[in-house]
Amino acid sequence: MSDKQKKENINKSAMIRAAIPFILSILVLGGLYYAFFIREKTPQILRIATGLQGSITQELMQAIGSQLQANNKDIKVVYVETKGTSQNIQLLEKNKIDVAAIPSDIIARPSFSLVAILYPDTYHLIVREDASINTIHDLPGKIIAVPPTTSGAYRSFWYLIGQYGLSPEAIKARSMSHNEAFTALRKNKIDAMFYLAPPANRQTRWIAEAVRIKILPIDQANAMALRRNALNPAIIPKGIYAGRPPVPPVDIQTISANRILITRRDVADSFIRSLTATMFENRRELSTNSILASFITQPDMSKGTILPVHPGAISFYDRNQPSFFQENAEPIGVIISVIAVMLSGLLWVKRRWEERQKGRIDVYNLDLLDITEAARNATSPAQLETCRNSLFDMLTQVVRDLDDDKIDGEGFHFFAFTWEAACAVIGEKERKLGINNNLLNQAKANLAQLKEQT
Repeated sequence: MSDKQKKENINKSAMIRAAIPFILSILVLGGLYYAFFIREKTPQILRIATGLQGSITQELMQAIGSQLQANNKDIKVVYVETKGTSQNIQLLEKNKIDVAAIPSDIIARPSFSLVAILYPDTYHLIVREDASINTIHDLPGKIIAVPPTTSGAYRSFWYLIGQYGLSPEAIKARSMSHNEAFTALRKNKIDAMFYLAPPANRQTRWIAEAVRIKILPIDQANAMALRRNALNPAIIPKGIYAGRPPVPPVDIQTISANRILITRRDVADSFIRSLTATMFENRRELSTNSILASFITQPDMSKGTILPVHPGAISFYDRNQPSFFQENAEPIGVIISVIAVMLSGLLWVKRRWEERQKGRIDVYNLDLLDITEAARNATSPAQLETCRNSLFDMLTQVVRDLDDDKIDGEGFHFFAFTWEAACAVIGEKERKLGINNNLLNQAKANLAQLKEQT
């Protein structure tokens, strides 16, 4: 083979070797493009609890789920109809749903996280106008419709009754759904009904049009709110449910608990961020399907929240804020430098302090040796009493030094060993001189307790 042919073969090999990384890069980029932009993704499923059939919560949750699915083609929403708060919590714990709405005054589990505040659940206690009920204290003996036992509102009713000191046995409570209760009230089968609902809810407007009703004031709302932090005093404004005659005829004091949207901590951040973005960026679209969408608000994290906010929701709420390190890069650099200098100084101070503590214990131990020697040489009860008093005074001083951190626990135990030895010498000397008292035994018992505490 000629030199020219050899040179050409070498050039071709070099070109092929140079082209291999380029070809591999093209293949990798093509594969990524196909995976993210061309290949049809399998939708990820988000299971949303809707609550009771026909409830306003179900209406809101379905509106949110429909909009979330419309915004994110890779998310498939599955609605799970539940019987209320208790079942919502159970299904969340068993990983059978991912998102649910519960009242904020219900004690949730530590594995749950907060997403958003949905709307204020206001206490409504309405009565027939002809039922001779003017205050909550008139309820005993009357037939009252209460929410289903599986709902959080059921427990809220009994909390209200307990606040007013009424006996549960005197309350003729009938558990039924909203629709059943409204029908029973209209047909004069019950005297009153209790439920939680947002302000200006249409169900109350309908019943106000069909039956002459009164709304009882909850005039102890402030006290109830103090006992449960999740509750807030509220007002039902005059005429909000009817204008002529106005229902209620005056502003009515009541109480409310926010209905909150919760999830499990292990639900993917991307899911919850998309859900949160849907609620706040598509409020107008949501409001066309549920009037409650206008009440959705962000948790006030500056004041603390009833549950930790989910990281996915936080990433949306903080979307326009620079990171802490970006915002404070220069001050952080200065602080780190200062901290390094301070740590060096603190280590030096700590070392000197420990040396002082050890020196103080050494002085006490030398004094104990002097007391021990004096006790051995004592020839009278008066001399021995002086030694004993000095021993007790020293123990008192050492305990004060321990409280003031002038000595540490290790030094105290070392002192206690020497002190007990001196105590034994004095006790032996007392027996030889015929002195009978229990002072040393009491002191040793007190010292034993101090040693256990340190």
